[in-house]
Amino acid sequence: MTGTGSQAAVLQRAHEAPAGAQGSGALVTGSGRPALRWLGPLLAYLLVAGLQLLLVRRWAPRFFWFDDSQAQFGPMAWWLGQNLEGGRPPLMDPDLGMGGNVVADMQYGVLDPLHWALQYLVASSDDFLTISWAYGAGMLLLLGSGSLLVLLQHRVRPALAVAGAVGIGSSGFVVWYGSSWWPLLWATACLPWLWVGLRSRSALGVLVTGLASWALLTSGNPYAFPFAGLVIVGQLLEYRREYGSWRGVLNVRALSRVAACAGGLIIALPTLLSTLQLSEVMGRPQPGELIGNDGFAVPNLADVLLGGATLLGQTNAWTGTIGLVPAMATMLVALPLAALVDWRRAWRCPGVLTGLLVWGAAVLATQLPTQVSVFRYPVRYLVYVEVFLPLAVLIALTVAPRLSRPRLGWAVGLVAAQVAVAVSRAPVLLKWHLLTLVVELIALAAVVLLLRAGTGGSLTGGPTGRPVRSVAAAVLVLAVAAAFPIGEQMMVSLQDRADALAGAPSSGGAPLRALDAGRDVGTTVDDYRAESYAPDEQLTVITWGFDGDRGWEDGVVNGSGNVVAGLAPGYASLAVWQAALNDHWCRGVWGATCSEPAELLAEAGDTGSPWLDLMSSDTVLLSTGAPEEVLDHFAAAWTQVSADDTWLRYERDDGLPGRITAAEGVTVSGEGWTSGLARVDQPMDSYVVSTGDQGGTLALRIPYYPGMTASLDGRPLPVTTVEGAALAVGLPSGIDRGRLDLSYAPAGAGAVVPATLAGLAVIALAAVAGGVARRRGAR
Repeated sequence: MTGTGSQAAVLQRAHEAPAGAQGSGALVTGSGRPALRWLGPLLAYLLVAGLQLLLVRRWAPRFFWFDDSQAQFGPMAWWLGQNLEGGRPPLMDPDLGMGGNVVADMQYGVLDPLHWALQYLVASSDDFLTISWAYGAGMLLLLGSGSLLVLLQHRVRPALAVAGAVGIGSSGFVVWYGSSWWPLLWATACLPWLWVGLRSRSALGVLVTGLASWALLTSGNPYAFPFAGLVIVGQLLEYRREYGSWRGVLNVRALSRVAACAGGLIIALPTLLSTLQLSEVMGRPQPGELIGNDGFAVPNLADVLLGGATLLGQTNAWTGTIGLVPAMATMLVALPLAALVDWRRAWRCPGVLTGLLVWGAAVLATQLPTQVSVFRYPVRYLVYVEVFLPLAVLIALTVAPRLSRPRLGWAVGLVAAQVAVAVSRAPVLLKWHLLTLVVELIALAAVVLLLRAGTGGSLTGGPTGRPVRSVAAAVLVLAVAAAFPIGEQMMVSLQDRADALAGAPSSGGAPLRALDAGRDVGTTVDDYRAESYAPDEQLTVITWGFDGDRGWEDGVVNGSGNVVAGLAPGYASLAVWQAALNDHWCRGVWGATCSEPAELLAEAGDTGSPWLDLMSSDTVLLSTGAPEEVLDHFAAAWTQVSADDTWLRYERDDGLPGRITAAEGVTVSGEGWTSGLARVDQPMDSYVVSTGDQGGTLALRIPYYPGMTASLDGRPLPVTTVEGAALAVGLPSGIDRGRLDLSYAPAGAGAVVPATLAGLAVIALAAVAGGVARRRGAR
């Protein structure tokens, strides 16, 4: 109990500041001892959040190892790290088909040095539970730490600030969906740090602004970009209010941060330019044709606004109308505390406008159609609702509290409304809803005690002593921290119920997941290699579906997991695809073929080969469940070398080396050729070719993308395509054993290092200018 009391005392040490008070030049504003103001709360936050995560880690070891984390981001980050050369990852592996262009999917960050460092670290481990937990927990702690500093900058009491940071770092969407979507965690963690830098007056704040901008723009999660823009707009409006006019805003403080953001943008330019260049050939899902809105992943507005800790909200998404995941959970008492704020006074104070602006926009965004331009699934915007509501409310509560019996009644009423809606959505989970009700009321009572201490009075006029305040601080933080473990255990009970109803074996204490849990999939590199059908081989896998274990028992998993075993199966996870190729050979998000046999067997351009043959390697692993027409085609045109209940293995000897699958008027030597990964300033394929009097054409099983180039004996040669889908090269006549090199150089790939150095220089100069101007102003 001594440790708890000491921690509570640290949390409760706070000076009183007038509403709207301006901070000092420190990164975190405060009194004459700013280090004491932020260090104690930061350590307390890291301790509480760390224990919270360790508890969930003990209960659910696979919490961060499922769905996209398991099938895409974890394996690809590891593979990219394993294939670093000179500190840089490859640009593409054509043997992974459309999923092999890792530049086309900005989520991988292959043109970003921050991601290179991440990939290096990920590749240092062979244990994916360790990798996924290190990444997931690290990003959650970064999010919480940034949120804590935002709150401390705005003079929120340390106890409330720590509670807010714990609640934000363990809010529903970020832990239950972000645990699968690595870029979402990365981008969300950057947002409060951007706010910290913009709010600060110091040179360190300029550096934070620049680094946060860089990390955000290269996060691979463009859904966060509009909300980052709103943070900037909100801060500019607050600058305007602080300095009295827009002319006054044009000072070194604002301009240095604008320059820092520009520095971050410069570093991100290679990523953004390559994405823009590749967009001309990439495909994405389109809106519903009938009314322009599928209604998928559009959450119920009432659920969005209430956001209870155990609410299984109406999200109309992956598990049906009711989302079987507490993704709506916002910091435990954030909404009830809004009733204790005098909003007429609060909105004029620093921080409140920014928080409400982003929160309001996020709420509206959750009600957008399923597909808007390249953005889809409005349920994703819940994460910004859950981050910015607690920030806005806690800042407002600090500058304009209004503690009275009617207001407290409204707060309790909001708690009751949260629980009532949660019960109506999932009545079978009543005991969990009631448990959360008790914990939330306890947390609310603790906040009231802290507010009484700050205002020097109480609802009944009695004093509040330091021991009571210390206990209240500890109770508040622990109650908020309990929400995530309670939600996790609730989902364990729901999984047990689902198993019992289905007559299935127990899931062993694992929580139910709204996305693919992937509990059969291994957790180490050795597991993948031992289970793989063809480790360290390159072949083309053709299947129309994967079993419920993600294909684990069959030896070929869906998504990108095969790369862990060294297997290149002709596919990987797809967020975007090469549109022209997908029209002829459709691959689903996990790599399963989704084309009709007639499309696959149609002739590819004028190559004389069907698409199935043109885009396949010389070894094919064909599912025994393939359509009859496809089975007949391979039986007639290929040589079967092995078979089992799951796979038929076929090979061909077409006399064409490497990735060349069709040749007309060109002789390609079987010697002196190479095929490998696409890298900056290196050919991915190289062949020795000869032509006669008429010249000729080569077609390859490489999806075509802008930036692909060819050279013959060092001289540039135009590239062509097969119907815009596959790479082809026209060769002139009279070539005698010429060296044909094929390369991939997307826009910006060669400018990463110069752009990074230039961007860092801009950020550093902005910080120096800000620091010099501040010192001069202090004289």
